[in-house]
Amino acid sequence: MRLWTTQAIAAINADYQRSADSHLIKLDMPGFDQIDLYLKDESTHPTGSLKHRLARSLFLYALCNGKITSTTTVVEASSGSTAVSRHI
Repeated sequence: MRLWTTQAIAAINADYQRSADSHLIKLDMPGFDQIDLYLKDESTHPTGSLKHRLARSLFLYALCNGKITSTTTVVEASSGSTAVSRHI
């Protein structure tokens, strides 16, 4: 059981290493020279999800505290402010 947890944490940490910081893209708005508007580009993240980092933290917490084991069924519900597009 411990080996499975260690492997699961390693997989999540490997995913973290390939995640890039979100880039900010400045949007020029003619006629609004006094306003700086930036868009956050989340497409650099593997899932493209705004909630990717939150999901990773929740899974790591659950793994490290024994809430998820090799026999646990994890159901992803895409709703509310913590919706994610990642299945583990």
